Amino acid sequence: MKTRQELKLRAKEALRAQRTTAILLMLVMILKVLALSVFNDIAIGRLNFILVAAVNLLVILALIALAVNVMREYIKIYRGEHTHLMALYGDFKTKFDRKLGGMMWMFLWVMVWALISIPVIILAVYLFRRTGRGMRLLAIVLIGPIHLIALIPAIVKGLEYAMTTFILADQPDVTAREALKLSMRLMAGNKKKLFVLVLSFIGWFVLSVLTLGILYVVYVGPYYYTTLAGFYDEVRVKALTDGNGPPKELKGTVIEVEAEADAVRADETAAIEAQAEIDALDAIDGGNVEVEIEEVEV
Repeated sequence: MKTRQELKLRAKEALRAQRTTAILLMLVMILKVLALSVFNDIAIGRLNFILVAAVNLLVILALIALAVNVMREYIKIYRGEHTHLMALYGDFKTKFDRKLGGMMWMFLWVMVWALISIPVIILAVYLFRRTGRGMRLLAIVLIGPIHLIALIPAIVKGLEYAMTTFILADQPDVTAREALKLSMRLMAGNKKKLFVLVLSFIGWFVLSVLTLGILYVVYVGPYYYTTLAGFYDEVRVKALTDGNGPPKELKGTVIEVEAEADAVRADETAAIEAQAEIDALDAIDGGNVEVEIEEVEV
């Protein structure tokens, strides 16, 4: 499996070939969110609240499903496959319910795990109100770390579920629910690697905020998601080539062909090395025989 540095270097190389498309993919999603925000600013107070809420719901659901297609295009970019902006909409309606269902199923489980932190927060607030003034400052200092500790299960599960979007994008035969389970299988033993990979982009995210999101659109966003697409490909290759055998759901795409080709090349190399050893042994045995014959003749 590639190291974090190798993944990021490969993502940069892939982006150089299709940088314009990568930026447009990011720009389209952001513009759609901004358009929805502008619509709300104009519509609220002028149109019926139910109508506004219905429009918001439909647009958000469409954006969630569209995000799957966006990740599919970033996977293509990482793999060096040609893509273009209109490919984003080519099969938008195809298996729409599967894409939306898989994403909503993932969000649901993340929220379930996040709910664990609510009782902890309620307890912290209760203790804050019950303590005297001298202890309230200490309570304020402690609430933040306590909240973070309570969120650890949700963070861990979020890492386990992180490949769900990429699986939905890259494996059309995997069902919505199975995508979540498959993500958990792929991330077994890889959660720490993904966590460190995401943390390595913190500086870029801060710079994006300082540039009002411009840097995020033109560089950081495409770079980040192409790198995540590469991480997905790497854990997928690992699942295909581990000793336990490849999961059947991961078969049939470009990366499997590459893995098989690597295995064939490794077998050929081993065969060549074995033949070289045999030839060397034959030469040594032949030399000994000749020496023995010469000694007999003398």
